[in-house]
Amino acid sequence: MTDYPLLPVPKPGRDRRPKGSGGGGSIRTPSRARQRERLGPTFQRLRDVFDQNRDPVALREDPLGIAPERALVFEVAGSIGDFSAAVSKIDGLDFLADEELILEPDDDFGVKETRKGREPGIRDDKPIAGRLYMAMPDVQALRHLLSLWRRYEAGQNAPDGFAPWFQVFEHLHTLRAWGPEDRIPEETIAYLEEELAAQGADGAVRVEVELWYAGTADKRRAALAGFARAVTAAGGAIVDQAEIGEIGYIGRLSDLPAAEVQRLVNREEVSLALCDDIMMVRPQSTVAFPVAAEPLHDALPAPPGPEGALPPVAALFDAMPVQNHALLAGRLVLDDPDDFDAMSVVAERRHGTEMASLILHGDRNLGEAPLSRRVYFRPVLYAPGGGGDERTRRDRLLLDLIYRAVLRMKVGDNEGAATAPTVFIVNLSLGDRNRPFTGPMSPWGRLLDYLADRFGILFLVSAGNVMAPLTVPDFAGLIEFENATAAEREAAILRALAAQQAMRTLLSPAESLNAVTVGAWHEDDAPLVNGGMVFSPFANAPGPNISSALGLGHRKVVKPDIFMPGGRELVRVAPNGGNGVSLRIAQPGRLYGLRCAVPDGGGDRRREGFSAGTSAATALATRAAHRIFEALSDPDNGNLLDAVDPAFYGVIVKAMLVHRAQWGSIGELLDQTWEPKGKGTHVARRDGIARLLGYGRPAVEEAMECAANRATMIGYGEIPAGEQAALYRIPLPPSLERVREPRALTVSLAWFSPVNIRHQAYRRAKLEVAPDSPEDRFGVKRVAGQPSDKAIPRGSLFHVRYAGERAVAFVDGSTISLKVFCREQGGALDQSIRYGLAVTIEAGEAVQVYEEVRQGLGIRPRL
Repeated sequence: MTDYPLLPVPKPGRDRRPKGSGGGGSIRTPSRARQRERLGPTFQRLRDVFDQNRDPVALREDPLGIAPERALVFEVAGSIGDFSAAVSKIDGLDFLADEELILEPDDDFGVKETRKGREPGIRDDKPIAGRLYMAMPDVQALRHLLSLWRRYEAGQNAPDGFAPWFQVFEHLHTLRAWGPEDRIPEETIAYLEEELAAQGADGAVRVEVELWYAGTADKRRAALAGFARAVTAAGGAIVDQAEIGEIGYIGRLSDLPAAEVQRLVNREEVSLALCDDIMMVRPQSTVAFPVAAEPLHDALPAPPGPEGALPPVAALFDAMPVQNHALLAGRLVLDDPDDFDAMSVVAERRHGTEMASLILHGDRNLGEAPLSRRVYFRPVLYAPGGGGDERTRRDRLLLDLIYRAVLRMKVGDNEGAATAPTVFIVNLSLGDRNRPFTGPMSPWGRLLDYLADRFGILFLVSAGNVMAPLTVPDFAGLIEFENATAAEREAAILRALAAQQAMRTLLSPAESLNAVTVGAWHEDDAPLVNGGMVFSPFANAPGPNISSALGLGHRKVVKPDIFMPGGRELVRVAPNGGNGVSLRIAQPGRLYGLRCAVPDGGGDRRREGFSAGTSAATALATRAAHRIFEALSDPDNGNLLDAVDPAFYGVIVKAMLVHRAQWGSIGELLDQTWEPKGKGTHVARRDGIARLLGYGRPAVEEAMECAANRATMIGYGEIPAGEQAALYRIPLPPSLERVREPRALTVSLAWFSPVNIRHQAYRRAKLEVAPDSPEDRFGVKRVAGQPSDKAIPRGSLFHVRYAGERAVAFVDGSTISLKVFCREQGGALDQSIRYGLAVTIEAGEAVQVYEEVRQGLGIRPRL
């Protein structure tokens, strides 16, 4: 029991949402005459075929030309309000997908110059944000498209309802067919070359193939048949298959003979490279973990197991654990329908054992109490033995395995009823090492977003570990590096991370919109290590480990969302061939890390060791989410979840998990020193910092209880899209009225947005929370050390902090108003959106904030 339990927010009233703000810079586009000159040849072949009454199928003789049943790519400068709606106007034109695009300015396209004294013209220093729209036409659709183009180039008006197509033509940078270079990107080529070297001329290479998800079942059946014929013609075989209509996914796991793979590497015109039904050929999804740590030889006593039989609320999908380890026995609900237990060597069940231990017990060096409930454990990887990595099944699509595991857990499968329907927190300390995030949302990311919205699941996902050495070019060599001060080294390392961010991106599915993505913070409670062989990258206050993958996420969403302890990661320095120095990650073990259970080949079920990285940090985030749920539902602390529909648990805990996150002093340092600088650059600078820091490191203990000078209020609700807003009137402490006293207001809003995979916005529900004039009403303004006000509304978390010490007179009944509202994105929204809300008011230690806010809420003190 705490002396200062969490408080409820007052019941909201109704109000109108604030008016929206304007958009960004406009795009200069070519004239119709110039577009006719640029794009006319692309349409001419269509015109020749149709005007001469030739068979349109003849168009398919050119593998890169525009043809029926071939995916077309519309590269557009800027974006079209709803391209899918424009496509629907043309019968037989099937909208497939869209992606973000960056175009360099040229004589035809550019961002209009609006800076005073420099207009008119275009910004030659500013790239153009655009879109790739993909659609597949039949013969009639091509005829209609050509007809619209003829009217456009002739200077005529658009037919009724087809004005968006003239907007497409106006902004159209390129129109082309989806070709071999799109289907087989450079990262796939590199993978295929590695596999060819490993398998030899007589071997086979396993690949994942994603097919276009056509709009009708008949088209999808035809596409699957065409792909099967292409695989057979290549001498290959289909190993596994999956179709998940809710996320527009059709996947096939296929084996291809080495000779065919070599032709794909050479991008020869072979059946698979030219198969119009194929969207993408990729490496098989594979999960990899950092090297396991050396076990410790001392043992701490294991605490007693959980009492009673409370159902689990947290799940861990991971590699098969040592379920009889002293720290895990009786604490896991193991569900192993694939029999990974029989496939796994006990002595090498490392990752799942470590993650389960960290969720249940935390860092054992801290001596925390274990969780009060058991954890549902679903193995999705196994330990084959021989000293190799724990891995996924080679004959299964990992995406489909995760999908079916969630369905089995929440609603059941053909083997029976739901195995853990009460679970609403799912830990995924997994990342696809073959799919670093590059901009488009991955199928795995789309899957988590869909499942989060459908079942109210809070997914905790690791950002990923980038184990490649970090080149620091600011030092000529080792001597210069060693002679530098710790502060100079830290600054140089942070600059190197910023410069190399494109090569150190998140591992999918960490870009998931609805998930909380977790990075690794330079923090643990292991004994300090002295010596010149390794060193800490940080001079004073800690920050993210340099191996922790960097954001941002899809459409520049703040990612990672939060950071949790991932071990005080130490590095070794080495020369880098005259190009600065190279930093390599030292292995955990006795050097640093989070103490947890590890397997032992000799049968010691008490063995412990050190774990580190974003996987371990995510496990601690899952533990924190569980503990927040325990605090919210504790009868001794008021049980704020009493009578709350469990469908709200996930969004409430999500809001609380991020609520006490801050950048801290490292954020202030970066905001003062990082580029760009000058007027109007703060958004770009803080977007860059958010890649490294997200929302920061949350103070979890503060999220679970209040203090004499701090009152945290929790709420939840549903809001429809439209003009309506939920109006919360938050009581202010009278002691802070008309006095100069430091105070702060923190507001966190969380939700799970439904998504539209066929709309450029992807996210369908944009929620925000707007305080009413916080500087005038409470004497606080938005602090600088956090993501920008442009970045915060992009995702499914809205977290902002205000601070100040201005003396103001309280008005409106000594309250400050907060409006929660929802705007549609990504098409019509026909459902209300569940949200969780957390609000904290705090001040100096001498101010009795809690008592005064409690009284303002009309809550009686506990006896």
